[in-house]
Amino acid sequence: MSAFASTLNHSVIPLGMLPESVRAVCCRLDSLTCEPDDMLSPREREQWTQMRAVEKRRQEWLLGRCAAKSAVRMLAEKLLLKEIEIIPDAYGCPRVAGGPVISIAHSQGVAVALAAIGGRSERPTQAKGLPHNLLVGVDLESLHHRREDFESVAFHSDERSLLDTLLPDLRQEWALRMWCAKEAVGKALGRGLSAGLLAFRIHHLNPATGAIEVELHDGALQHFPHLRGQLLSVNTARASEFVFSAIIYQQGAVRMRPSRQEILDYLLHKMGELTQDWDYPDPVRPESLLFTELGFESLDAVVLCTAIQEHYQTPMPFAELLAEIGQQQRDLSIDELTGFVHTHLNGSSGAESATGRLQ
Repeated sequence: MSAFASTLNHSVIPLGMLPESVRAVCCRLDSLTCEPDDMLSPREREQWTQMRAVEKRRQEWLLGRCAAKSAVRMLAEKLLLKEIEIIPDAYGCPRVAGGPVISIAHSQGVAVALAAIGGRSERPTQAKGLPHNLLVGVDLESLHHRREDFESVAFHSDERSLLDTLLPDLRQEWALRMWCAKEAVGKALGRGLSAGLLAFRIHHLNPATGAIEVELHDGALQHFPHLRGQLLSVNTARASEFVFSAIIYQQGAVRMRPSRQEILDYLLHKMGELTQDWDYPDPVRPESLLFTELGFESLDAVVLCTAIQEHYQTPMPFAELLAEIGQQQRDLSIDELTGFVHTHLNGSSGAESATGRLQ
C-alpha cells in the first residue's frame, strides 16, 4: 500500500511505498492560517510565550506547529487544532501524546510536517534505543541557503564520490538532498545528528526516483546497534527553490514493494479503464504495443504515466523513457513498461538506458 500525501498550499513530498499497516500525511505551510490562540494548547502557549528567540524563529515555530497539527488532524480526525498538543520529549523531539508520530522542519519562512500512524491491528514492540515502533523524520532546506566548503564538512569521501557521478548542474541540489536525508534519519531516530555528521553515511542515491539510502556508522551505532548493516530509505524531492526529505521506518516491518506480476496486473487494468471506449480487434495483452497496436497518441501516454506515478506515489523518469523510444523510432509494449516500473520501484541504479542512467 502506498502512503497518501496531503498539502496545505501547493507542495507534496512523495512518501513512496510503505508497510500496509501505515498511513501517513505530509503538509507544507508557507504562511499561518490561524491565530496562536486558536491553535495552541495552554502548555504550548506558555512554551511559545517563554521562548527566547528572534521573531523569525518564533514565527517558524508557530508555522511548524500549525503544519504538524494539520497533518495529525487529517489522520486522527481531531476537530480543533488546539486539541492536538505537541510537547517536546527529553531530547527535544516533538511528540503527540497518544496520537500519530510526527516530525517538523522549517527553513526560510516555510514549514513542513510529517505525521504517521499504524493500523489498528498493529501491536508494536519497542526496540531498544528507539522511542517508538514507528519512526518518522522530515527535513527541508533552501537551495539559496548554503555555505562554502559545505561538502567537505558534511560528507565522507565515499559520499563525495557519489556526487562525482552526477552531472555538474545537479551536484548542488543532490548535495542538499543528501544533507536533508541525514537530517531526516537523525530526526526519525530521535537524537538528531548528535552522533556526528559522518555517523550517518549515504550508501546509495537514485536520481531517477529521488530515493537515498542511509547507513549508520560509529557513534550512531552505539545508540542503535540493532540497525547495524541496515539501509534506511529516505525519499527526497525538489519543489521550486526547496529540497525536501522524508523517512518512515517501522521496526520489524518490511517495506512493501509490488511484484512484477502485480504491476502487470495493475497496468492491464488501467489500460482497460483508459481505453474502454476504444475499439480493439484483439484483447489487450502484455505483448500489446502502445502506439502501433493500441493506437496511443503522445498525450495518452502522458496520461498513463501520470496515473502510474500517482498510484505508486513514486516519481519515475517517464519523460526520458518516451524520449528514448522516440529517438530509436520503436514502440513500447505493456510488458516492457511493466519492467520499467518494477525497476524504479525497487530502486535500481543501473541500466545503460533512460530507465536507469544517472542524470
